[in-house]
Amino acid sequence: MGAQFDLNHINLVGYLTDETGIASPRSDRHTILTFLMSLAYGQNLISSTQGSPNDWTRQVIDAARYQLDRVNSHFDEPDNKCPVDSKQFLDPLRTYFTGYDFYALVLPGDNHRRAESALGFFREAGYSSGSNGLILLPSQPYEPGLAQFVDPFPALRALADQPIAPPCVLFWTRLGSACALSMQDAFNFLRHDLLSALSSGLRATTDAIAFQASRQRSKRILHLSDLHIGLAEATQRRSYLKRHVKSMLTTIDRVAVTGDLFDTPSDELRASFDEFRHDIEDGTRKRLLVVPGNHDMRTKGNAIGGLGRKAEYVTDLDWSPLEVDHDMQTVFFSFNSCETGNFARGGVSLRQRLSRAEKHEKEMSRGKQVRDYFNIALVHHHPVDYSSQPTALYERILARLGGDKQFMAFEESEGFINWCVGRQVGLVLHGHKHIPHLATVRTAQGGEVTAVGCGSSVGAEGKPMCYDVITIEPLTKRWSVSFYQDVRGDGSGFTLQNVALDLRASP
Repeated sequence: MGAQFDLNHINLVGYLTDETGIASPRSDRHTILTFLMSLAYGQNLISSTQGSPNDWTRQVIDAARYQLDRVNSHFDEPDNKCPVDSKQFLDPLRTYFTGYDFYALVLPGDNHRRAESALGFFREAGYSSGSNGLILLPSQPYEPGLAQFVDPFPALRALADQPIAPPCVLFWTRLGSACALSMQDAFNFLRHDLLSALSSGLRATTDAIAFQASRQRSKRILHLSDLHIGLAEATQRRSYLKRHVKSMLTTIDRVAVTGDLFDTPSDELRASFDEFRHDIEDGTRKRLLVVPGNHDMRTKGNAIGGLGRKAEYVTDLDWSPLEVDHDMQTVFFSFNSCETGNFARGGVSLRQRLSRAEKHEKEMSRGKQVRDYFNIALVHHHPVDYSSQPTALYERILARLGGDKQFMAFEESEGFINWCVGRQVGLVLHGHKHIPHLATVRTAQGGEVTAVGCGSSVGAEGKPMCYDVITIEPLTKRWSVSFYQDVRGDGSGFTLQNVALDLRASP
């Protein structure tokens, strides 16, 4: 069986195929309508039962048309942006999209040859697996680059755990196993392993997919920020965050904290930070990666001229300007963006950029393999400006004074971005603003770098508790970012909010 769909409908398709009880995806009237229309006309469906009394395509078409009529009659006003309870319109279709021994999501490449290979896999797998498999294929070419998915369905998370360049195929079963394979590997797996496993049933199919997943090992970075040790709400949540982080460390290769460890640095709070550092390093067996934030160098994060600065705490943080992790095949550039700038502003000086470049050149001369490593920059201030809804008192005051850009900005960020592009930095991890954010910045010369803002891991100033996990495939330099939040900050649990995937096609 097979169905083509618009890539914007990926979470709707994921919900239809899910058998684990995930919540229905957030949607609106227009999205539901266009999705049902794509099924109701049948040209996007293939089936090995076509023309038989149990014609799957006919059943899906009839069910989709009925739900399409329901949507049209349900709303008095044709407001396409009106929120819709997707569950009531999707659940009647689930009987046709569940119960298979395996599922496969095909992600095509960005040119004709690659698109043809994806379509070829869709047809071969759809017919050869009969009624045992359901193959899914986006019906239009996607825009290569960064793709973000809100409320990703469970199988899509496997693609985040195993970043692979399109064209590729994501396989999963209803028992929970999942793997992502390149198109060539997917054809080989289908022909030599999967079809024979299907003849032995669901368990054998699950084991075959799980075995493929076990052969892959990406590298994972836990990105925390803005811990604000000493702040009352941070103190309340520290034990909860510490326990949660500790439970993750067996699957994490490095931990990075992008500044504002303290609310205001003091000798009394140093013990809390040292305890946190030791817990992390005991779990990962590697140094904690950390850069200073404005709150680590200034009284309550602000300074004017020489007033309010506490630069001595920078050395106390025991941070390294450059670190080469040969196990991860990754180079980490660390910057102090709080050397200069009044109020909570910051920037990265020319001196720092030259110093990191010199150290990088030295490391590459020691080992030529370092030239091919994935490069990541760590900095506190946000190199890409973005707005947030003011919640704290000081944020509301800043908004009235013309916005936080005047008081919190990354000064001369363009120079820093250009340096990152020149050094082939793939990701910039930062903190400062207390809400998560992701954006790709393109320079005038055509280069680009992606900035990942963590938010506050303790939910400072009324924001959600946040962290993200960056997954890297060192050989191909593919990556993904998974954003987690405890929205209320009350221990109700961290949940995956959205996933960003690097979908640039391979050269």
